[in-house]
Amino acid sequence: MGASRTDWFDAEQLRAAVNMRTVVDHVREALVGLHGGDFEIPLRFAPGAGNFLVMPVRHIASETLVVKSLSANFTGRKPALSGTITWEEWHTERHVGTDAAEATAMRTGAVSGVAADLLAAPDADSLTVVGAGGQAPDQIRAVLAVRDISSVTVAALRRESAQACIARVADEFPHVRFTASDDPRAAVAGADIICCATPAKEPLFTLDDLKPGAQVNLIGSYRPEMREMSGADVARTALFVDDVEAVTAEAGEIIEAVEAGELEPGDLRTLGSALAAGDVAHDPDRVTVFKSVGVAVQDWALMRALVDATTTGTDS
Repeated sequence: MGASRTDWFDAEQLRAAVNMRTVVDHVREALVGLHGGDFEIPLRFAPGAGNFLVMPVRHIASETLVVKSLSANFTGRKPALSGTITWEEWHTERHVGTDAAEATAMRTGAVSGVAADLLAAPDADSLTVVGAGGQAPDQIRAVLAVRDISSVTVAALRRESAQACIARVADEFPHVRFTASDDPRAAVAGADIICCATPAKEPLFTLDDLKPGAQVNLIGSYRPEMREMSGADVARTALFVDDVEAVTAEAGEIIEAVEAGELEPGDLRTLGSALAAGDVAHDPDRVTVFKSVGVAVQDWALMRALVDATTTGTDS
């Protein structure tokens, strides 16, 4: 019996192999595939009240399996996310693994990029990111991959945290004006695109703080007790989600709105269905929200990009 082949890519090697534009494209395709029934995907297993997460997904046509396992600790551990993602192929003995924290940041940024590309104003040029942790830099990278952004504000409870986040990405975008803020409500006012990447349990701002036509990505909260906007506010927007079953089980904003009778689960529209239909146009008079708790097809998309790039030797 021959030995199986395992290829491991650390965080730096992952970044070198695939760029954000590539991951955005792969995540877009995977979301359309999810809508079309191309994946077998159970709800994630979250033991320890969400302290650990296990997320498997099988792509049916290619007979490939991706499994992510990680621990999530937002009480001061850095990085807050730690774990591994593995890629398995039924038809070969190859196994591919990479750092789950880095991969999660990249694919979570990418899904915000997909949402912004579809839902934000074509001429959007200002971005506010609320939250300055490990997810924030890739929110910036992804939005700037799909829109010609001239100004970025990073808002955090501590201005020093926002400044540290900016320092991680500013050299990549010398044409962009970066601003640090410690006032999320003020920071979102007037922004064309807002990305929230926090473990907040109370709303960060209200709908009235946003300008008409703003596009908001809520990607930080992933447990019923978490929320970055109120359920009542989210229900008043043009709302899209990554997966109906996942958000109605895990997203505090959605659960709150459904329990209050302000949303019906059957009325929720997935980003994948909107992408497949191609019938969504930016509404300059209405705020649009994309709510994501993260679904495993995003991990599969990131790993697909990595496998393609390292098999062919190019960033595909």
